[in-house]
Amino acid sequence: MKFALFFLFVWPGLFFCEPAAALEKVGGSSFQIELSLDQLLGEQGASRYREILSPQKPNSWEVYLPNSSSDELPGVLVYVSPRQSGQIDSRWRSVMDQQNLIYIGANNSGNRKPVDRRMVLALMALKALETEYRFSANRMFVTGFSGGGRVASKLASQYPEVFRGAIYICGVDYWNDDQTPRVELLQNRFVFLTGSKDFNRNETTSVYHRYLKAGADKSILMVVPGMSHEHPDAKSMTDALQFLDDEPGKVH
Repeated sequence: MKFALFFLFVWPGLFFCEPAAALEKVGGSSFQIELSLDQLLGEQGASRYREILSPQKPNSWEVYLPNSSSDELPGVLVYVSPRQSGQIDSRWRSVMDQQNLIYIGANNSGNRKPVDRRMVLALMALKALETEYRFSANRMFVTGFSGGGRVASKLASQYPEVFRGAIYICGVDYWNDDQTPRVELLQNRFVFLTGSKDFNRNETTSVYHRYLKAGADKSILMVVPGMSHEHPDAKSMTDALQFLDDEPGKVH
């Protein structure tokens, strides 16, 4: 990817600061963030991505803020959609509440868009969210469905120091043959979530075993009975997220 090395250079400056224009949001609410790369990175930083995204054109992300009583800063679940909308599945709202996670998904980032655009929008979701809300950099996860799951697997393998875990839903790619897995990647946690009726089940299972063979042994395969090529329900999503939070024994 053309942008990968540069993004690693700017990454340390993206977090651990107070929100630039924090807004009071009510837990359990959904809202949209709309910002251009110029607004997020400044003209010089945004110019490096001009071949991928217009620096001046606004980009938007759908956000769900959890209704949680926890005193801890929430984590973040970045979602990569195969469709044009990044809106949360309504069944997952209670999951975000329970797990104390902010959900964010880019709009205009579906399967018909270039992969590099989708990856940049997913990464920039974290920077965009920082303008509105504080969150824990130690609980940043990435997920995606179908083609979005394939993009999520690229993000998880290229940025293991950013995303501490990933859920690949009915779609996943193995890392490039010339890409040597980094220690951070092998120590992270991965959920391969598919359904007994999913047409991608065999491929998902195959990539799962390749992860294990490569040394990523903190990985699990979840095959949901009766589920086809679709979003998992709240229970399955809860089980997957609890595994990412290192709570073995709660996944069935």
